[in-house]
Amino acid sequence: MSMKYGFFFYFLIFSFGFAENLDEKIEKFILDNPEVILKSLENYEKKKESDLRSENKEKINKKKKLIFNSDNGLYMGNPNAEKIIVEFFDYNCSYCKKAHKDIKRLLKNYKNFKVVYKNFPILSEKSFELAVFSLVIAEKDQRKFETFHNMLMNVKGLLSDDKLRNILDELGFNYDELKKTVDDQSIRKKIKEDFDLAEYLGLKGTPAFILDDEIIFGYVGFEELSSKLID
Repeated sequence: MSMKYGFFFYFLIFSFGFAENLDEKIEKFILDNPEVILKSLENYEKKKESDLRSENKEKINKKKKLIFNSDNGLYMGNPNAEKIIVEFFDYNCSYCKKAHKDIKRLLKNYKNFKVVYKNFPILSEKSFELAVFSLVIAEKDQRKFETFHNMLMNVKGLLSDDKLRNILDELGFNYDELKKTVDDQSIRKKIKEDFDLAEYLGLKGTPAFILDDEIIFGYVGFEELSSKLID
């Protein structure tokens, strides 16, 4: 018998004595002292959170270069910034569009800051198409990617084909020509890399953020993200 369980066993003996109704007395003790169970559950949850933070930190450190890389042009802000937030997003995600407003405020308030975007188009085939377009546009002109991204994130509801054509025309791109790149294997490979990265990090939805060695799941708002930047 281990020391831990041996101590517990002797505690029960001295507390209740040997008795046939030992289980009943233990149950009564717990019912009379519910704070023991509550404290135990609280400690358990804290340990789970601590273990998860440690696990996420280890994952991020292993893939740090890949996570914070912005060579594909999918970024906004100071390209040489020391402070970086990575966002996994979907162009059809309403909470991503809400988070985009917060990101714009952060970019306005913090000069030494950059947001790196990772395509995670999980909501529809249209999401995948828009992810492809974003990569093609960023390869040709990073500044036009910024405009494209802002315009799409400002669209309320689902993006119609007509609206998309107008946006692309305004940026000097042809919808039908970009449509042909959906089957481009080099572009698909880049999106798959982001998908694999999201899976590795245990992401289940969008938005999700990586800041330093922490993963932030879901929409958290401007104040939360801002506090992380100035810690």
